[in-house]
Amino acid sequence: MAPAIPSSELKLSYPLYAVEFDPEDANRLVIGGGGGANRSGVGNKISVLNTSKEEIQIVSEIELSRDEDSVNTIAVGPRRKNDFLIYTGINSSEDDINKGKNEHFRVFSAEKTNITESSRTSLFSASDKEAYQRLLRISNRIGAVATGTSKDPQISVFDLPAPDSPKTAPKPRGNLELVREATDMDLLQISKDTYQLIYCDNYELHTLNITKDKIDGPNNIWSTPDDDATGRPRTIFRSIRYLTPTFVLAVANIPNSGGAVLQGFRLPSPSEPLGGKARLAVSTQLPKSIKRATGLAISNLTPSTPQGDAQFVIAVTDHQNSITLHTLEHQSLSGISLITKLHVVTTFKNVHPAPISGVAFSKPTPNSTLKLASIGSMGNTLVIHTLPLKKISLQTSNKKPPRYVLALKSYGPRTGSHLLIFTAIFALIASILVQGVLEMNGLAQPRLHTRKFLPESWHISSRFFPTENNGAG
Repeated sequence: MAPAIPSSELKLSYPLYAVEFDPEDANRLVIGGGGGANRSGVGNKISVLNTSKEEIQIVSEIELSRDEDSVNTIAVGPRRKNDFLIYTGINSSEDDINKGKNEHFRVFSAEKTNITESSRTSLFSASDKEAYQRLLRISNRIGAVATGTSKDPQISVFDLPAPDSPKTAPKPRGNLELVREATDMDLLQISKDTYQLIYCDNYELHTLNITKDKIDGPNNIWSTPDDDATGRPRTIFRSIRYLTPTFVLAVANIPNSGGAVLQGFRLPSPSEPLGGKARLAVSTQLPKSIKRATGLAISNLTPSTPQGDAQFVIAVTDHQNSITLHTLEHQSLSGISLITKLHVVTTFKNVHPAPISGVAFSKPTPNSTLKLASIGSMGNTLVIHTLPLKKISLQTSNKKPPRYVLALKSYGPRTGSHLLIFTAIFALIASILVQGVLEMNGLAQPRLHTRKFLPESWHISSRFFPTENNGAG
């Protein structure tokens, strides 16, 4: 049973497809979606919400054109003097697309109570009319988008303007033509001058190293192996996120609704030559009730550079509209980093009445809580769970940030304990049966007294031990 975790819910007037917290404000949430282009009479919107109170409040909204597609992706950019930027993916109107023009990358400026469109750009080079901007990730000054349902799948990399620049439109860096469409991707600044993008397709992980002057890659760092011993089908990657510059975490599905697994990978070292491979560092299967995972979000409770000891909180959404929480420990000692204890915490069941279309964590709040936002597409629902944190007292330098962990109990894999219990029970039953047979045949000292309860025709005359009545006067 899930612990008593407080939650708040808000029903919006439109289907929700994208959700993201402001990375600088744990109480500011941005959501978007809509009914698409002239399909249902339902509008397309972006909403900025205040989640600081139990009752979620809509701070500002913008009604978008009903001739264009709904909002499919959202990323929240840095604050500027009086506003902050919202990056989105919105396909142009059908008429514009038929003319070969799809300005799918939109930037909006959000002030206290007002949202306005600042720029729109076309980043994909393909003219596929069915393609849309399915994935969007940003990290500081670099961003990337990936196509969805495209016959010519691509990832487009771009530079973002500096926060003090009046410009908002991205500067394209180049497009990567893909053999198979990216299932998911993530982006992280791994050093002062280098960013790294990782993306997955069904069976492989690839990385791109992005510097000021060039883009190296893609590099295939992992291919899910075939299980020749059992003939089981290969797991299929669904989502991936960076933990640190050294580790990533992916969720993968076992075909035919066979379940889902979380897998942590150690990335090739930057000093390794191109062609280096990732190594599986930690893995666990999600609870058996989860037949298929649909999404992933991760929060680092104690970020630092370089990354020291920290706990990560992980949320996995599934096909049953539920969310399962896990924790993962990152340990660092003398330049050696490990990820361990990938443990389950709890499952919030039936969070939404319809499929969950997005999930996101806030940064930890000043009052030691962590917010988890999830959205339901056709239910138009937003739910925010508030997770308690606790500070760990460590005798460290005052320059280091306080370390937090989730104030909820986690549970490690129980396969081993179940096996031990089963083995012990089997051994006990076997010993009772053996003792009974030996007693019945007069070959063991009576302890269970089985000869009292079994027909005499089953007995063999005692040769070694008398029965209870043998030897009586």
